[in-house]
Formats: sequence, C-alpha cells, structure tokens
Amino acid sequence: MAYFVASIIAVTSAMIIILTRYEADDSTIKAELEEMRVMFELVDGYVNTYIQAGESLSTLSFNFLNKNGFLLEGSTVEGTGFASTVKHPNKDDVVWQIIPTKDHENNSYSLMVNMSGNAALMSKARFSESFIGREFCEKALFGKVNYIFNTHDTTNKVFTGTGTNSDGFLVCEVHK
Repeated sequence: MAYFVASIIAVTSAMIIILTRYEADDSTIKAELEEMRVMFELVDGYVNTYIQAGESLSTLSFNFLNKNGFLLEGSTVEGTGFASTVKHPNKDDVVWQIIPTKDHENNSYSLMVNMSGNAALMSKARFSESFIGREFCEKALFGKVNYIFNTHDTTNKVFTGTGTNSDGFLVCEVHK
C-alpha cells in the first residue's frame, strides 16, 4: 500500500512540475509583435512620404531613402542600391529590405523582413510569420504575403528563394 501511495505522489509531483515549468509566457512575443506592427507602419510611412515628395518607385531602396533623409535618425543602412538593408533604431534584430516591384509603374513595392535574429519571434516562428503576414501585410497594408522568398536576386531585382513559413523570412508586396 505504501508503494502505491508513493507512486501516486511521485506521478502527481512530476505532472505538476511539467505543467508549471513549461507554462507559456506570451508577454514577450506580444511585445515583439507590437514592435513589428509599428515597424511595418513606419516603413509604409517612409514610402508614402517618398511618393508624396514626387519620387519614382523605380529608385526605391533603403540606401536611397537614407541618403535623401527619409529614414529615422539612428537607422543602420548596409549595402548599396537595391541590395541595401536597414535595421531600425533600438530594433537591430530584424533586417528589412525594400525594392520596387517589376511593375513599379503601378506604385507597388516589395518588402522583405528577416526576423530570424529575433529570439522571441523565432521561439514561435510559424505563428509569428503567419500572424505578421496576415495582420500587418495583408490587413493593414492591403498587401500580398509570400513566405517562401528569403533571398534577393540583385540581377533581376526580385525576391526569390526556397524558404519555409517558419524560417523567419517573409516578403510583403504592397500596392500604393
């Protein structure tokens, strides 16, 4: 009888430890998703200001936006031309790249977001990519999301790739 009671206590203790030890803490990912929402709005604001200034989408790149004073002070731009990327101030674990789409005459651009360096978002990568693509790209910007693209073909000026919907990359095509 004592063996039976001890076994029940041991199993109950193990279940309590397992259930409490792996309790999900959603506060971190919620904060990261909110920051991503702000960043999407910020980038779209850059493009709106760029268009209102009379610029052509055919020259749209973070390098051009930086040189002409469209980006926030403290943004880190790396690379030149359409290969340029930006990291926003206080958010350097997400890399953004923007290029005009092939039909830039129709006022559209593509934005690649590389969030693979953000540990909180990557802890639930499939959810993060799906949520960000649906809520920020499709609903907020009325864009079209692609989870497969993860590289930039600088020759043809398009995003390509063989990624997955949980690798931390997504491309949002936005029509203005």
